[in-house]
Amino acid sequence: MKVIPSSEVPKLIKDGDSVLMTGITLGGFAEESVMEELLLELENRFLETGHPNNMTFYWQAAVGDMNTKGLSHICHEGMMTKGIGGHLNGCGRAMTEFSRDNKAEIYNWPQGVCVGMLHAIAAHQPGVITKIGLKTFMDPRYGGGRMNDAAKDDLIELLNIDGEEWLLYKAPKKINVAIIRGTVADENGNISMYKEGYKLGQLSAAEAARATGGIVICQVERIVKAGTLNPRLVEVPGILIDYVYVAKPEYHWQTAASIYNPVFSGECKVPMDSIPSVPLTERKLIARRAAMELKVGDIVNLGVGNPTVVSNVAAEEGCSSMFTLTTESGGIGGVPAAGNDFGCAWNGDAIIESGSIFDMYDGGSLDVGCLGFLEVGPNGDLNASKRNGLGIGVGGFMNIAGGASKVVFMGTFTGGKTRESTPKFKVGDGKLTIVREGDMKKFINQVAQVSFSGEVALDLGKKILYVTERAVFELVREGLKLIEIAPGIDLQKDILDQMEFAPIIADDLKEMPKELFQEEWGGLKDIMNAQ
Repeated sequence: MKVIPSSEVPKLIKDGDSVLMTGITLGGFAEESVMEELLLELENRFLETGHPNNMTFYWQAAVGDMNTKGLSHICHEGMMTKGIGGHLNGCGRAMTEFSRDNKAEIYNWPQGVCVGMLHAIAAHQPGVITKIGLKTFMDPRYGGGRMNDAAKDDLIELLNIDGEEWLLYKAPKKINVAIIRGTVADENGNISMYKEGYKLGQLSAAEAARATGGIVICQVERIVKAGTLNPRLVEVPGILIDYVYVAKPEYHWQTAASIYNPVFSGECKVPMDSIPSVPLTERKLIARRAAMELKVGDIVNLGVGNPTVVSNVAAEEGCSSMFTLTTESGGIGGVPAAGNDFGCAWNGDAIIESGSIFDMYDGGSLDVGCLGFLEVGPNGDLNASKRNGLGIGVGGFMNIAGGASKVVFMGTFTGGKTRESTPKFKVGDGKLTIVREGDMKKFINQVAQVSFSGEVALDLGKKILYVTERAVFELVREGLKLIEIAPGIDLQKDILDQMEFAPIIADDLKEMPKELFQEEWGGLKDIMNAQ
C-alpha cells in the first residue's frame, strides 16, 4: 500500500479505463463528498490535457448531490463514453442531460443488481441472474436498461430456466480502478469504517477490481499506526489496497448534510423526541394514510421523498418500535434519516452490507415497501424513472417493489410542469381543499417508462396500493380500483376529470378517515394493533 496525495490519484487512471465508484448516494449519502475532490482533479486534468479519456464508469445508485457535484464532473464529451449505474438524477442534472443528448452510452440497472454485480465480478461469475426488472424497461424486450439512443449494447439477456423467465445482467470483464472510502487506514492499508453510517460494498468492490487485474484506491480521513486497529473493525484488508489518500476535511463529511453525527454510526442514541416533526401538509397526509398499511412486526423500506415522512409520522405517533424500518444502505431498525442525511438512521439496531440488505429484499423478507411515483397507467404499470423527458434512473426502486409483499406507492394526484403550476392544498378541519390544481395528470393512458409491472406484481400475489392526498387505489386484475376518497373532494371534478382513464369504482367506496386531516391524529397505534 502506498500513501499518495489526492492530486496524484487522477494520474493512476488511464485512457480507456473502466472505473468503479462505490456508493449508493442519493443527495445525502456520503459518496457525494467522498469523490468530490478526486472528481474535480480528474475533470481539471481532462480539460487541461484531454486525458484520461474514453472511460467507462460504474456506480451503484448515484454519486452526487442532484446538482453540480459528483459525477457531473465527468460529463464531458470524450471523457466518459460509457456509463452504467443505478441512478442518474442523483449524479446531477448534467448527467441526465448528458444522457439525453447522447454524449455517451448510458445504461441503468437496479441498485440491487449493481451491488450484487460486485460479488459476481469478484467471483468470475457471468453476472447477476434475477427476476427483478422483468416486463419493465430492464427487460431486453422493452429496452434492456438503455437510457438513450447511443446505448447499443445488449447488457441484459432474457433466460428461461425450468420454464421460468429470468434476466441475466452481464458482468463487466474488467475493472481497472476501484475507488472506495473508509474512515481510517493503518500503515499496512487495513481499512476501518467505524465512523461511517453505512457499508456500501467497499470490500466486494476491492475484490472485483483485484479479480480482474485492477487497482484499488481508498479515501480516508487519517492514517494510523500499523497494528492499532481492532481486526473485527477492519472492513477491507490491506492486501486488497494499492493506494490510500487522506482527504481534506471538507471532502470527507459523513453525509452531504452532516460533518459527523455519532448517532448515524451507532456510537450513541438520542431520545426519539429529538427526531423532527413535520407540518401538516399533503405530504404528511399521504404519509399518515400509508402508515395505516403497516402492522406490528412488519419489516419496511421507505423510498426517497414522500415515503421518508412515514418515519416522522410513526415517531410522532409513538409507533416506531412496533415495526422495523430498513434502508438500502444496510440500516436495520431505528428511524431512517431524511433529506441530505438519507441513507443513515437514527438509533439503528444494526448496519449491514448493502448487498446483504438487497438479498433480503429480493428474497422476499420485506413486508412493506413505501415508494414514490411519477405516472401510473390503467393496468397499474408505473413510471418512477423518467421525468419530463429526462431519464433519472430507478435506484433501489425495482428491488423494493419486486421484493415486498405489499407495496404502497405515494404521491400527489397531479403534478406540475413548473413550480408555479404544481398543485396546492389546504389540509385541516377534517378535510382537504384543493387551492390550485396541478397542470400535469399522473394517472395516464401510457406511462413514459415502465419501472414497475402491475401484471408481474399480481402474478406474484402482491397487494399494491396507490395513495394520494385525495384518493386511494388498489390494483386488481381488471385495473385500478378506487377504494377511498378524501373528505371535501368531488369525485367527478377532482378525481375522474383529472385522469386519462376511467378507474373501477368500488361498490363500497369509502371516505378517508377525517382524523388524518387534522393537526393532531393519535390513531396509528390502535390501527396497527388491530391488524
